Amino acid sequence: MEDLTGRRFGRWTVISRATEITRRPVWNCRCDCGTEKKVRGSTLINGESRSCGCLQRELLSERAKRHGGFGTRLYAIWNSMRQRCNNPKHHAYENYGGRGIHICPEWDDFGVFRAWAYSMGYDDNANYGDCTLDRIDVDKDYSPDNCRFVSMHVQSCNRRDSILVEHNGETRPLTEWADILGKDYSGLWKKYKEGKDIFK
Repeated sequence: MEDLTGRRFGRWTVISRATEITRRPVWNCRCDCGTEKKVRGSTLINGESRSCGCLQRELLSERAKRHGGFGTRLYAIWNSMRQRCNNPKHHAYENYGGRGIHICPEWDDFGVFRAWAYSMGYDDNANYGDCTLDRIDVDKDYSPDNCRFVSMHVQSCNRRDSILVEHNGETRPLTEWADILGKDYSGLWKKYKEGKDIFK
C-alpha cells in the first residue's frame, strides 16, 4: 500500500493514515481552508476529491459572479436546486438526487439557467411564494422542457403525494377542488378519507 502521508491532492494535504479498518485505505486530510476530514485514498489519487467542498463552492460562486447573478433570488433558486440533487447531506436530497432526479447538463451554467428563467416569465420582484421553480412531471429531471415558474399553491398541487379526485370526467388535486367548491380543504380531506362524496 502506497504511503500518501505529506502528499498534496488539489487542496488536500494528507496528514496520516486513518486508524479505522476499512476495505479501502482512508487518510486523515487537511484542506487549505482548514477543514479536516477522512478521505478515501482512491478518490485522492483519481482526482475525484480535490477539497472539502470549498473549491466547488468558489467555482460556482465565481461563475455566477461572471454572469452578474450571485446573491440574487434567482441564484438562490438555482443553487437550492443543485443542492437538492447533488448534495447527499442536503435535508431534501432523499426526495431528489436520492431517487434519481438530476439536472440537465446545460443548467450547470447559471447564465444559461437565468436566460431560460426570464424567457419563462420569471419576475425578480414577485411576491414571496410566487415564481417558484416547479417540475411538471415530478418523476423527471430538472430541464427546460419539464420546468416552469408557478406559485407555491400550484406547486403544492403537483406534489407526488397530492390526492387526485375525478369528478364528471375531470381529474384535479383535492386542493384545487377545495378552491373551486369554495370549501375548506381540511373538511374535504376528512370527507375523502371517510369515503364520503366531497361534492355533496
